[in-house]
Amino acid sequence: MASMEWLEPDVTVSSATLRKLTLHGTGCEEFVNPTSVSFDTPNLLVLSYFDLVAEDYPLVNMSKLVHAVINLIVTDKQVKRLREANNELLEDDDDDDVVLHFGNVVKLMNGIQNVQILSFTADTLEVLSQCCDTLPVFNNLKFLGITSEEGRGWQAMPALLKNCPRLETIILRGLSHYVTDKCGDACPCISREDKGSSLRSCPVNRIEIQGFRATMKEMTLIKHFLDYFPSLKRLDAVVEDNEPTQLRNPELSKCVTEMFGLYNKLHPSCSVELMVSPFLQKKWREQGHI
Repeated sequence: MASMEWLEPDVTVSSATLRKLTLHGTGCEEFVNPTSVSFDTPNLLVLSYFDLVAEDYPLVNMSKLVHAVINLIVTDKQVKRLREANNELLEDDDDDDVVLHFGNVVKLMNGIQNVQILSFTADTLEVLSQCCDTLPVFNNLKFLGITSEEGRGWQAMPALLKNCPRLETIILRGLSHYVTDKCGDACPCISREDKGSSLRSCPVNRIEIQGFRATMKEMTLIKHFLDYFPSLKRLDAVVEDNEPTQLRNPELSKCVTEMFGLYNKLHPSCSVELMVSPFLQKKWREQGHI
């Protein structure tokens, strides 16, 4: 079901036999956040759920769920409200009332906590910042995908990493994110005394960074991962064919290549690779970029 618009503010999806559900919604009429969304789908195995954040998730029955892709859509105005120091005191308009209830998304997380494969968009990660202290433990999770955007934060990353005791692989679609003092130790953007604590407790052994642009911030973040993920065996930085990248500059390309070589020497237990498609390799060689 795509481009769904709910006719009522309280929604229930119910089926005893449904095994795969794709639900891409746009909230209620005129992009209004639903009041509540419930899932009574005890045999569901695969879920792709894109929608405006509901104020509540009173029932989420998905105990057999294996694979989930979650995109909880928020507006820039709502994100601004989320980041206010005292957003619980803000009641100026309907947007404020909705944001006050975003912490209820933890009920959705509780309902999907048995998943083995889980992907979050940048919006979803921002929303999860409202329930970091109550996130469930994802005991079965082995694969975590995170999409990052410049205007969305990583505040929920430390709690998420700590709550995945069997995590094996992380796919990061981009590394750029909005820096706040609540990103914790998941990134080195702000100097902290407890640097790397949430990473040290995470058993991940493989990280793939998609859309790698070879910026200095990205290189610093890669070093941070190598320093603090204790079980990391492989890190791949993938340059996309049609994405902007610093590697088109011959001098920077040489510098980045040398840094990857240095990473491998400093961390011999982890293979650190810069992944460029044969098409780009040929093109850049012809142009003298590499």
